[in-house]
Amino acid sequence: MRFDQAFANMAFIPGGEDYPVRWTGAAAAFRTERAAQARLGLRYGPGARQKFDLFLPDGAPEGLVLFYHGGFWLAFGPSDFSHLARGALDRGWACAMPSYTLAPEAGLPAMVAE
Repeated sequence: MRFDQAFANMAFIPGGEDYPVRWTGAAAAFRTERAAQARLGLRYGPGARQKFDLFLPDGAPEGLVLFYHGGFWLAFGPSDFSHLARGALDRGWACAMPSYTLAPEAGLPAMVAE
């Protein structure tokens, strides 16, 4: 199996290469719209990407939804998917969107050695 192809979903979707630009635009608009209820770049660890964005609903939250972005450990972050918090917020839930260390900085040395 070639992992570079196996994880390249956009290559197999007509117009897939346009999705990231559209997502980022929608996410930026959402972040502007919800700026008063957003807490951006909150740290959870020492790594450069170990932070999260928290979006709060109007009123007391019903609970918390965690949204982990896709990207196959290679790309993207909360600023690409912020708009996907809307569903949770509209239902009264807070939504946290963490980023994480990406490859090749992130790795599984034990698995690579096998």
